Amino acid sequence: MSIQRVILADFYQQAPQYYHATFDHLSHTKAVYGKTIPVALLKNIYLVDSKDNRLANIREDTYIDQDGNPIIADHCWVQLNQAWFNLPHELLQGDEIYFKAEVEQYNITRDDLAKKRKLIWEKAKQLNDGIYSAWQGSKHMYHGVQYQSAYEQMRSHIQANNEMARLQQQNIPMVDYTLTDLSDIQVIKYLNHTERRIKYNYKQYLKQHLKYSGWLVARSKSFTQTGRVF
Repeated sequence: MSIQRVILADFYQQAPQYYHATFDHLSHTKAVYGKTIPVALLKNIYLVDSKDNRLANIREDTYIDQDGNPIIADHCWVQLNQAWFNLPHELLQGDEIYFKAEVEQYNITRDDLAKKRKLIWEKAKQLNDGIYSAWQGSKHMYHGVQYQSAYEQMRSHIQANNEMARLQQQNIPMVDYTLTDLSDIQVIKYLNHTERRIKYNYKQYLKQHLKYSGWLVARSKSFTQTGRVF
């Protein structure tokens, strides 16, 4: 499956949609401005309506999960916000939720995409070098107006190749997409992991920030490793 969540791009700068997802675990990431923030890993994400009814495939090339169901992203990292902290109990791996969210675009650095872009330009340069070499070998045949016309045609051909290469590069965008501004989060299924579930505390998060969210992350990861929370 593609690392990029390309189907989410269809909903970028569009009205918020409802999504269904399976929770995996919590972690931390650094935002663009350098601040460390808590995030949640959601998997097998698909579109639903406001009552959590699965919507029909939006595209013929939609992804298919391991159970044969259509999804629009295999995973997304989403930022924890107040709506998340208002959940009745903490989420553990395998729990399912649905929620309303917008799609956010962000820049990425990926060697494979950079190499594809570079290869496009190298091919255009190779083609243009051939065109210029051919011109160099035949320019002595032209004189006056013919010379100027042939020269302009050669330059126009090279320029057209460069413009085509730029368009092809733009079709390999160095961006990715995720979900943001989650709201109306509803728990659809808690797996049968009842031992020592806690309730998230937004006031405690505001007071202790990374100390508290780090503790939540540790609980979340301990469950994914052992099946139990400390």
